[in-house]
Amino acid sequence: MTFFALKIDKAVRKLLGFHHRSPDSRPQSAASGAAAEGEPPAVPRIVPVVLEARPGAPEAPAVRIFLGTEPAQHRAERIFFYSLERVRDPLRRYEVYRMTGLPGFDRKGWRTNFTNFRFAIPDLAGRQGRAIYTDVDQIFTADPAELFDQPMGEHGYLALLPEDTAVMLIDCERMIRCWTYAKACREPKKILCAEAAAEPGRWGALDPLWHARDFEFRPGETKLLHYTALHLQPWRPTPEQYSYQIHPLAEHFLSLEQAADREGYEIYVATSPSPGFAAGCEQAARLPAEPAADLLRQARALGAGQAALVGAWSAADEPSLPRWSLEQLGRDDLPVQDAVIANGLERLPVEDLPWLLDRLFRLGRQWVFVKAELGAEGSMIGSLDGWRTLVRRVALRYPDRCWQLDCRDRRGRTQRFRADFAQRAGGGREPPRVWVLQGARAGDNAQLTDIAEALGWPYEIKRADASGFALSPPWPDLVLSAGRHTAVVARQIQRQSQGHARLVVLGRPRASLDRFDRVVTTPQYGLPLRGNVVDLPAPFIGEHPLDEATLDAWRQRFAHLPRPWIALLVGGDTIPYRLDERTATTLGREAGAAARTRGGSLLVSTSPRTSADATDALLAAIDAPLWSYRFGSPDDNPYRALLALADAFVVTGESVSMLTEACMTGRPVAVFPLPLQRHRKARLQHALERRLGVIERVAGSRGVPRQQNRLGRLYDEVVAAGWVKRERCVEQVHLALGVAPLPEGLDHPPGLSPALLAASRERALQAIREVVQAERPVS
Repeated sequence: MTFFALKIDKAVRKLLGFHHRSPDSRPQSAASGAAAEGEPPAVPRIVPVVLEARPGAPEAPAVRIFLGTEPAQHRAERIFFYSLERVRDPLRRYEVYRMTGLPGFDRKGWRTNFTNFRFAIPDLAGRQGRAIYTDVDQIFTADPAELFDQPMGEHGYLALLPEDTAVMLIDCERMIRCWTYAKACREPKKILCAEAAAEPGRWGALDPLWHARDFEFRPGETKLLHYTALHLQPWRPTPEQYSYQIHPLAEHFLSLEQAADREGYEIYVATSPSPGFAAGCEQAARLPAEPAADLLRQARALGAGQAALVGAWSAADEPSLPRWSLEQLGRDDLPVQDAVIANGLERLPVEDLPWLLDRLFRLGRQWVFVKAELGAEGSMIGSLDGWRTLVRRVALRYPDRCWQLDCRDRRGRTQRFRADFAQRAGGGREPPRVWVLQGARAGDNAQLTDIAEALGWPYEIKRADASGFALSPPWPDLVLSAGRHTAVVARQIQRQSQGHARLVVLGRPRASLDRFDRVVTTPQYGLPLRGNVVDLPAPFIGEHPLDEATLDAWRQRFAHLPRPWIALLVGGDTIPYRLDERTATTLGREAGAAARTRGGSLLVSTSPRTSADATDALLAAIDAPLWSYRFGSPDDNPYRALLALADAFVVTGESVSMLTEACMTGRPVAVFPLPLQRHRKARLQHALERRLGVIERVAGSRGVPRQQNRLGRLYDEVVAAGWVKRERCVEQVHLALGVAPLPEGLDHPPGLSPALLAASRERALQAIREVVQAERPVS
């Protein structure tokens, strides 16, 4: 690497919150040293992560996967491995070669820190056999052994296009003629792709199911999902570079991450640390010893009697205390203490930090103290938020532990965060007090009540729109609100409680996002994602089953109708969507035709937003067996019964709540989009946003989102400040739920399963609990 390129690499890593580490200290590569000028660089040896076959499995070639990755993508990398573990054949051996920090490369002009590594695979693989290449921002939904074993004919590599190499199957012996380690080090990606495609037949077409880029994803069919748009990646790896937005398919990644957290899954563990662990421990052991007296006093003041020191601490600090090196944390025979106090972790590979922190929480029965140096040479996590997120994730598995994180920057300033909820709750403290601020919207009120019930804490319902509503103590610990008007009242409560009350708002507050502790939002609002914003694919809706006697009565009312019973759930006008007589007629005709084709009947239910004229036009247009309910009639509302009894659903697209509840059943759901009817101001704003290029969703014919530009990031800042309200775009929720229009949607269940919807609700609850339970800054 040239001096200039090295400076660029350092600057990029600093911007990302990760700091430069010399290539020969990366954990995956054997030290090869810099090649003399004019000599080709030595090919390093990469130690693979091995997923062994079950004992007694039949002989078969190992599935070799070469993964392009970098430290900033450690969250994505962990879930890449976890997705592989879930779909792989247990009777097969898999070898995953993590290509990160490889020596000798000129990274100038690279979009990532691993752009050209893929072209070094033939040399890295020993110039023989097959290899799969993938970027780190991907998850498997099928066993990659199927890809590894498929016929290649005379082709040297399979990819979607000759130049689209983010997923490849490579014949290493054939491709060594044009892709070598030396060429990958010095030549641009475009030239390497062009050279490979120059020979007829060298490139072969990859089955698109093995490389679905963003919105190309097909539920139940896609075998690999690639999050290509960097500003939509659900794990938000580089917030310094992008203003992240909700990816409609985020739940497929986030639910995997939840499961991995719940299981305590890590790529490396104490019994099998990363290849760079020993070198990192040596580096940490050479650190100057620090005094531990201050943290020891804190630990005892907080009730921890016995304490152990881990890392480089001064010998003058109570020499009788147990002292362990970071390397010793891999042992199983260390005695449990009331508290453990650790430093030097920032010198270790980021891949090992999760299991090391897990060991600290096992060994400290009451308290864990971690001291980290931000910006240290060789540090792989360089941001305060990065450390807080990592410690918080591990601590979730130990709800009875308290912890403190001290992060010191290069100027010697220390920021301290303490999570002591377990101690406060264990001291006889009452459960948190919750206020639910209800407003004029019935759907919002129902969501708020469902969340309050699911949290399991005592709550009071306050009518924020009532004229007699008074703000008075005792103040709540948590305030739940939804939308603009109740959020205003919530902020008044926080001010009058002198900051004691924590605020959670649903939807879109239309105020600066940083005024709330959590903003729980869904894709239709187009809110930019910030550290306090939780993105769900659809609204939080609880389950409200009917008793069996009531259901049986409804079955009798529908018994004369042929099956399948197709519930037609009808909404109505809501800005910017409109259900007029013409649209209602079209809906009636299409839904009726779908029911006749299937030999079934329609069970129609309208809503408060369905006008009388639209209802008349709808029912008149249906030419199929029919049962109908007009909202407001004296008959019992059948909505809950339809959710329980219908075989399939047709739902008007503007109602995300009805769509979500239909999808929660796991039965087929077809969406009927309503046409847009924008007012003049909305038309002007939409035209301006299109002109500025800040609402373009896709680029080109393949449907891949455009990458965010500087103007898009600036516009997001304006939206985050509450100065601009984006137009509601329910089509993003349709994508998230994986619902299709009539008649296709009636032929298969939604892409987002009830299990994934349940996972999203649990994620929202966890984020809300953290508002009360999580760490707080300590002066």
